[in-house]
Amino acid sequence: MQRLLLCWLLLLPIYAAKFTGFVVLAAVDTLTGRVQRILLEPGKTLFDEQKIFKIKILGIEADEEASDVAWIDLVIHYQASKTDAPICVQTGKLSTNQIYRVSQDERYLIGFYILPCVDDEAYSTLDLS
Repeated sequence: MQRLLLCWLLLLPIYAAKFTGFVVLAAVDTLTGRVQRILLEPGKTLFDEQKIFKIKILGIEADEEASDVAWIDLVIHYQASKTDAPICVQTGKLSTNQIYRVSQDERYLIGFYILPCVDDEAYSTLDLS
């Protein structure tokens, strides 16, 4: 039985390993300089404080070549005001070592920060500049 399981594992490729850290999404308002931080959890839909961004996290995967980089598979909807309809501004994977500009409103930048553990004090004092 063990040999059968071992052969089965060798024949099937193992895809992206689960990322071991914690990933924080930072939404930066370039007009005011305000930064909103959202701790990402796979399988959950999250909102920022002002409900401008709706972020659905499909998965977080470790990069195969760089252990300190993760790939976030997500869908981001942006709603400029309560009277506007939400617009999908991102679908797919984003790398945590990049900064992205929201295409519908160039006022916002999206970035990531990786934490080795979740600590309230460390989380609230992140320097994302």
